Amino acid sequence: MLVFVSAAPAWAQLSATATISTAQTSAPFNYTIQLHNTGTTTIGTLWFAWIPLGPTYNFLSSQASNITVPTGWTGFSTGTAFGGDGYGIEMYDIGGSGDLIASGGNATFGFTDSESHTQLMQNANFITSDKVTTSFIYVNSPEGDPGFQFNVQVVPEPSGMVLAGLGGLAGLTIWRRRRAAAA
Repeated sequence: MLVFVSAAPAWAQLSATATISTAQTSAPFNYTIQLHNTGTTTIGTLWFAWIPLGPTYNFLSSQASNITVPTGWTGFSTGTAFGGDGYGIEMYDIGGSGDLIASGGNATFGFTDSESHTQLMQNANFITSDKVTTSFIYVNSPEGDPGFQFNVQVVPEPSGMVLAGLGGLAGLTIWRRRRAAAA
């Protein structure tokens, strides 16, 4: 008697989270993207502020410069030659599989742009359902697989954090004074 054993195929999952932050409070902003691979496969491409919807759409209103990427990667601004609707940042591994971001791994990317935190948190100006920070990752080369769409989370700008801290401190001071006056 022959026994056939059938096993379900193991599919790798492509997934990531990321944050974007800057220390500047006025333009130009030097942004840092911290990407964390939360999937079970490698990441070989991060395409920031972009989606491949029919024609591709780029969500930044200005062209990024000073793009920094991990060793073995390349990065450049996409824009008028790639759809003409705005700008995105395409960053991918050019060094082969040795430079891919492993499952559970992290990578740091950077760029300079004139858009503020507030602008990055808004919906894209021509596709209201997508945020400016909507991005795609791919296992290897750009558009080499179905990819994974996600939003890079914007970390509050330093001045906003300072104002929130000062507001909290002022509230605490008022509360203490009222409490002391009541006692």
